[in-house]
Amino acid sequence: MKPPAISPCLGVSDTQAAVDFYEKLGFTALPAGNDPDDDLRILLFEGEFALMVYRDEHLRGWLPVLKDTPVGAFGMFYLAVDDFDSYVERIRPLVTVQKDVMEHQGQKLFYFTDPNGYVIAVTQKQTW
Repeated sequence: MKPPAISPCLGVSDTQAAVDFYEKLGFTALPAGNDPDDDLRILLFEGEFALMVYRDEHLRGWLPVLKDTPVGAFGMFYLAVDDFDSYVERIRPLVTVQKDVMEHQGQKLFYFTDPNGYVIAVTQKQTW
C-alpha cells in the first residue's frame, strides 16, 4: 500500500472509541507499531490508507506545540466513496449529520461529525 502525500493524524479523546466509530462506518483499524503502550492506529478505507487516530494526551506529549490545542479541528476532511448513495444511507443512522445531502458543482456531498468534533464530508470518488 502506498501512503498518500499528506497523512492526517487526528488527536482524539479516546482512541478505542474513535476506532469503534470508524469501524462502524466501514473502516479497518491497524496498530501503527509494535509498542503496546502506544495507541496510534492507522485506519484504512476500502483497503487504502485513510487517516490515523491518536489519543490526545499522547499526541500532545509527542509534539508539545499541540499542548493547548483542543480536540477537533477547524476545517474538514473528505472521504471519497465508490457508491455515494448507498454509503450515505448505511452510515446516516450512525453519525451526527451536519449538512444533509446536497449538490455543489455537480458533486454530491454529505457532512457529518465524528465523536471528537472532526467534520467529514462524504463525496463520490472521482479522478482529477
